[in-house]
Amino acid sequence: MKRILLILFVFMSVLCAKAQEFPSLSYYEYLEYVKENHPLVYQANNRAASGIANATMARGDFDPKLSFENNQKTFDGKEYFNQSNGSVSIPTWYGISLKGSYSQNEGVFLNPEEVLPANGLYSAGIEIDASEGLWINKRMATLKQAKFIINQTNSERLLLLNELVFEASKAYFNWLLAYGNLQVNERYLKNSEQRFEGVRMRALQGDIATIDTVESYTNVQQRMLELSQSKLDLIKARLEASNFLWEKDNIPLEISKLAVPLPINKNEIDQLLGIAEGVLDKFFLTRHPKLNVLQAKISVLEIDRSLKQAALFPDLTVNFNLLQTNTNNFIPLNTDQYKAGVRVSLPLFLRKERGALRLSNLKISDAKWDLSYENIIIQNKVEQNLQAQDFLLDQFVITGKMIQNYDRLLKGEQQKFSEGESSLFIVISREQKLIEALIMKNNIENKYLNTKISLFNSMALSIN
Repeated sequence: MKRILLILFVFMSVLCAKAQEFPSLSYYEYLEYVKENHPLVYQANNRAASGIANATMARGDFDPKLSFENNQKTFDGKEYFNQSNGSVSIPTWYGISLKGSYSQNEGVFLNPEEVLPANGLYSAGIEIDASEGLWINKRMATLKQAKFIINQTNSERLLLLNELVFEASKAYFNWLLAYGNLQVNERYLKNSEQRFEGVRMRALQGDIATIDTVESYTNVQQRMLELSQSKLDLIKARLEASNFLWEKDNIPLEISKLAVPLPINKNEIDQLLGIAEGVLDKFFLTRHPKLNVLQAKISVLEIDRSLKQAALFPDLTVNFNLLQTNTNNFIPLNTDQYKAGVRVSLPLFLRKERGALRLSNLKISDAKWDLSYENIIIQNKVEQNLQAQDFLLDQFVITGKMIQNYDRLLKGEQQKFSEGESSLFIVISREQKLIEALIMKNNIENKYLNTKISLFNSMALSIN
């Protein structure tokens, strides 16, 4: 599919040479694009819809059923039989089914037990699964499981959306980091070029040795290589961030080459992600979607275990039907005309049933261990990210002070070099330390932002 350029919020005029402002894309605006049309959003919504569809399908087991059957045979000019039967069956909750039917049989070769009155025969009765059906049966179990599956699929939807925001945010933070490093390298490439011109002029005037121009230009070349690498890193980060931007109709978008990410305010991101201090105090593990998914699986397995337990009882089915030639004769009830039956079966050793129950218990045990294990993992991840933020904030402050000190040292060394009291090597070394500190600060900020989105992810929160 042909990719198109996304010109974000500002239409740039190529013909306007004086235009210096680049289109910008804030973190908030970026996430709005991600949440709007990303394919995973539709998949997450489909996941929730599948739970509702499954429940609808389970309720279908309780739908009334109409049926009609006709069998006839004519041979050698004789009507052997013409049998018709129409019925309605209404399943109910506790293994009970209400049934009504009308049968009419004609023919000269009917079996004696199938001979009916000329007006046909009406039947109304009840069928009871008197073994497992009174406790639980397949259709009851399916409907109960469907209700838990709705909760499970809703929680899975939240997890998918949370994971999408998590991955998209990391891509944006990396883009922001790459852009910050690019600015550092651009600034100090320009510094190295200006320094080279100054060194060259002083060498021509005989103030310093000509070899210093070689060292100064080598430093320019180093800065050029670093800038080239930072440009490559920026392209890669920008395209990775573009992976999460989509237009309607499944059209992928690409962030403009001239677009720039905006700095992120720490308080604003806390409010946006729902990880502000007041919100954290109200965090409860019982509401965590991952744990809700595991708990729903346990509930579904427990219902399945109930079915396995019910299978240990004898299979006993009882039915009773009143028979009348006219529907008006059902009231008052006349129990002298009826059709009844009973069916009993039971495997002698129950090995299949006992084995199935044992497997069901093992599955529940595994699921409960998973729930306990995941509970601890979530708590530790939350605590880990909270503590990491505190340490990274301290590192950020320390690095800021280091940058100030390295800047002072660099300026002092430059002053000494201009007075002939220092060497170019020391000046470049001081500058390199300053650049490393600036890059370090960018990396620490990136780690800090990643701990925030990791906290959001570990708590499985959602953005409204």
